[in-house]
Amino acid sequence: MIQTAEAKQVCRAASTVLFPELEFGVKPCGKYTREDFQEILSRIAFDQEFANTDGKTLQLDRDEHVDITATARNSLAKSLLYHLRNLSTDAITDQFDGVRDRVFEVLRSQRRLPAFVDVAIDLHEWRFYGSADTDHVLTTYPDLGTNKAFCFATLCIVAPRTRFTLAVVPMDANGFRAKREAVRSLLETAKQYVSIRYVYLDRGFYQVHVVAELEQQDVEYIVRARPSSGMKDRLSAGAETVADEYTMQRKRKPTASVDVTVFAVPHRTSEDEHVWFVTNLDVDSSTARAYAAAFRRRWGIETSYRQLGDFLPRTSSPTFSVRLFYFLFAVSLYNLWVLANVLASAETVPETPQISTRIFRRFVLSTDYG
Repeated sequence: MIQTAEAKQVCRAASTVLFPELEFGVKPCGKYTREDFQEILSRIAFDQEFANTDGKTLQLDRDEHVDITATARNSLAKSLLYHLRNLSTDAITDQFDGVRDRVFEVLRSQRRLPAFVDVAIDLHEWRFYGSADTDHVLTTYPDLGTNKAFCFATLCIVAPRTRFTLAVVPMDANGFRAKREAVRSLLETAKQYVSIRYVYLDRGFYQVHVVAELEQQDVEYIVRARPSSGMKDRLSAGAETVADEYTMQRKRKPTASVDVTVFAVPHRTSEDEHVWFVTNLDVDSSTARAYAAAFRRRWGIETSYRQLGDFLPRTSSPTFSVRLFYFLFAVSLYNLWVLANVLASAETVPETPQISTRIFRRFVLSTDYG
């Protein structure tokens, strides 16, 4: 069992990986300091709150005069958002790339990285309620009262309790070209930090050009498929599983084709239904169930998304630099929470997270940002 003092120590140690990397372009004569921005960012991330609300509460905690009835934006929040809007995309990603580098330096120094990891690639949609013409906003399926969203492709380790998010790519489009480029970028980044065993992708990536990119990246993959009639014809009457050679094709320009293995296993809850996959692994009818069970580890990324939400500030800003900074800040806090749990455990892979996100919040918020 981890002791309180030890938990506090590893949480604060994890936070020191993040804050030194953050820069906002604050001038020496500015009203607010870099440390002020770091503190309000931490608050809005852990509270999942707007900057305007937590800017007021932070100033109240400091016994500063605040007009809590004012409808105008709080001065601290206004200054934070002004500085974030003026950061370039490259400046933002460079900062958080530095955070990731430091996280993995710690993992390597502590010998806490597995020799090989399974990873999953998926899309994270941050719903948006403004104009569809806003830069970087995509049209997607309706949910939560809107069909618009900022979208980020992510690559995550799906092994239990080491579900680090290794790479993030903002999506500017949702067609196969954008997805292929995202897969390429995510895998090339991930290979710099870990040795990949299998890559899992859901049906949103079931496109011949994406699978062709997986082949070019020389990785072993399993992709959830949308079954065609040609696939279904391979499942003989009464058969529980099927595994067969298959060629994915796109006949319209730009044309493409990829030779894969298609396999199917019975759906776990729906009778007379099957779940279909394509892969470059050596799968037959006797091993199909085992590979389908391995793919279910991909659901670790869904758990990661839920826990990532524990660190994502609220905002109505249409400015992409603000959204990008907030999302990468949330990813970094999530990774640091995972890191704190790894460091707090004597095991290479702790059985369960010993430090909850709420406890992590308490210890990080008590950090001296100066």
